[in-house]
Amino acid sequence: MEFSFPAHVTLLDRFLDRRQDIVEEIERRLLNVQGKDVARAGDRRNIGQILSSCFFDLSLPHDLGQLKDELFTVHRADGFDPVQLDGGIHDFDPPHVVTMAYAYWTNSRWPGRNVRLRYAQTIYGAVILRHLEHLSLRIWDAEKCASSALQDIQRLLDRLNSMPGAFVRTATWLLQTAQGPLTRQLKPYFAVAERIAGSFEQHEELEIHRAGALLAGGHLRSQLCYRARESQRPVDDPDVRSVTRNSNSMDVALLIRDLVPLLEAYERACAAGYNDDRRRLSDAILQGLSADPELLLTRLDVVGPATMIEDVFIEDKDGRATYTAFGSSHLCALSRYRSLINALAMPLKEDASRLDPSHTTYSPFGIVYGFCSDILSNMAVGQLLSQDTSGLTLEDMFSSDGSLESKLSKAREWEALPRHRAARARFEHSKDWATDVFARLTSALDARATHDGLPNASGLHSARLCVIEEGHAAQAGRGVGERPQTIRAQEHCVMSDLKRALATGSTAFPRSQILSDRKEGRFLASVESGGKWFAVSKVLLTACVCQGQDAVITDVPASVVEVLRLTCQELLEIV
Repeated sequence: MEFSFPAHVTLLDRFLDRRQDIVEEIERRLLNVQGKDVARAGDRRNIGQILSSCFFDLSLPHDLGQLKDELFTVHRADGFDPVQLDGGIHDFDPPHVVTMAYAYWTNSRWPGRNVRLRYAQTIYGAVILRHLEHLSLRIWDAEKCASSALQDIQRLLDRLNSMPGAFVRTATWLLQTAQGPLTRQLKPYFAVAERIAGSFEQHEELEIHRAGALLAGGHLRSQLCYRARESQRPVDDPDVRSVTRNSNSMDVALLIRDLVPLLEAYERACAAGYNDDRRRLSDAILQGLSADPELLLTRLDVVGPATMIEDVFIEDKDGRATYTAFGSSHLCALSRYRSLINALAMPLKEDASRLDPSHTTYSPFGIVYGFCSDILSNMAVGQLLSQDTSGLTLEDMFSSDGSLESKLSKAREWEALPRHRAARARFEHSKDWATDVFARLTSALDARATHDGLPNASGLHSARLCVIEEGHAAQAGRGVGERPQTIRAQEHCVMSDLKRALATGSTAFPRSQILSDRKEGRFLASVESGGKWFAVSKVLLTACVCQGQDAVITDVPASVVEVLRLTCQELLEIV
């Protein structure tokens, strides 16, 4: 749909010009409501409508008034259609910030006007920030270069941050936070990644990638921590790793896209000697690598198949499976990543010693949370408990330097906030978790540096995925079946044909589940034939291959094998 970037810049400037009027409207209509229906009901949709009217009912010119909801509509039209998880969509949601105030004040006491006005400023800031997040992904519609449009976003953000309680300091981070919530499609993220490449001045692009690596590292470490706790198993347990990796194909694929330019810049910084650039880059790179050190450092033979997203990277062209443009870009990124990480593992290991969390009071390696939007919500809701004068922003919580005592204090404050649910804190900082993360990271760096150039630096057998095509079952007992360290992995073949699944020892899933898992990148290959689906789960990579065991699957349709040749070329052996 037609979209005007300049018009939305003008609209946000108008909102910033009328800041005080809007803040007073928010206080009057949404916060000075003790005992009233809006507070008792806590209906987020109704709150959202009132909040929107606080901005759009203040004598806006007709053309600007017509922009109401347009920014969020085009965001969804681009494919960023959020999905529910654990009762929420994990977006930074200003109506939720309002309902948290209702709950807190009802359980303590309703404050006076001055306190309500201060919190109204927080709500105002949350609304403007959400607009800026979504607008940051429209900079390619700006009728000017992306770098210049990003400067427009930064100017608006600076205006917003002229009042206390800033959430985010730099516009480059907004391109990443805007992509934080879970969505029904994965392709839009890669479309943004392609647009970012080459659109900006080098320092701006590096800051975008730096934010991406830091946020991805933090989110994926947190997921691993939560999964290990829920299953009451160690973080290195294959089942824990399988589940988290199976959910994170897109995250790790995009993380690699962020790490490549950071590693290239780090290589240049190393050539210039130790300096601030090298220190800053190594911090971001190491936090990114800590997301999954085994996959990103020791098992470079597995990282390719683990991050291939069939629904985005593979297409049928003239009856044959082939790479899409996104798939070809990912292959290039993987090749460059492997080369760089082999060359730079040793200096990264040297620089890692500076980040050892056992020597610091606060470390980003130790933070555990859900999504980056949850941290932003913590910052907003934290204003209920105290008037924040620390000046800390989202970026600061991911930095290993500066104001460590203040960051630890802020982490403890967020830990004390009301929980989303009884079993999980909104935010945690654990020195023990940081030490565990760091130990696994440095061990993997040492393995990579020691096995320079070898795809598999784990010391285990370089296992393969051995595939026996449909109609060749008689070969199953020959050769491959007689190898040591071989395991039958048929349960990792998923079918919608219940009868066939039972006959072959495969797993039966309904068609709807297979389609959902396919969109999320959970399969190495999945093909529909005759109305029935056959898929190969990525779980076998962690459950078998990473354990040094050749995984053997049989009765695999030729069309599935054709896709496996593209997604799993480093490991595939056709028997």
